[in-house]
Amino acid sequence: MEPISVTALSFTEYVMSGQRGRISIVSEQRRIYLSSEQWVAGFYNPMRDAMRRAANSPDPAAELEKAVEAAHRQPRAGQPRAFEELREGFLPWLLATRATGVPTAAARWQAGDLALRVRPHLGLRLPDGSRAAVLVYVKETPMTQEAANVGLRILQQTVSDTLPGAVPLVLDARRGRAFRMSRRTNLAKLDALIAAEAAGYVVHWRMSA
Repeated sequence: MEPISVTALSFTEYVMSGQRGRISIVSEQRRIYLSSEQWVAGFYNPMRDAMRRAANSPDPAAELEKAVEAAHRQPRAGQPRAFEELREGFLPWLLATRATGVPTAAARWQAGDLALRVRPHLGLRLPDGSRAAVLVYVKETPMTQEAANVGLRILQQTVSDTLPGAVPLVLDARRGRAFRMSRRTNLAKLDALIAAEAAGYVVHWRMSA
């Protein structure tokens, strides 16, 4: 069988969904990935695009406001409110970092029959010259450190291809909270967890067909 291919963030959201929610979230993700309708997959894309522009703009607030205004002009269910909440969480965080955008590249991470497409939503250069590779989480349910560690580890293992030397971050954009890997994290145990979750994702995907 062909490997199942989803994004690193989709897999991270699966891990955080809990035992009861996993079949539902995989079914929804499967519908999105296999849909021929662009709007199904692109609900948050205008705001993620605005975030990238904001990181390179002298007026980041204006870039985010354009996305919010566009959502109000052609509203889709829930989109205007979601974009407003993302703006209110993301903008103060971005301003506090005093970072500027840098390009990122794509990579592939694979465990068994699950292949993850990894491309940081944001590449940032911080005032001290260091760089950050950022996965931007945009959903209503708050991100947790446990779930963020999954995305952070996958970023960590692919950062040499996506943004060499960068520090991996997972940003909960609605709450303006960035997660990073603790130095005390037991990577061997985390890798075992990720391998088990990857196998579970494949089973749930194929059962939802």
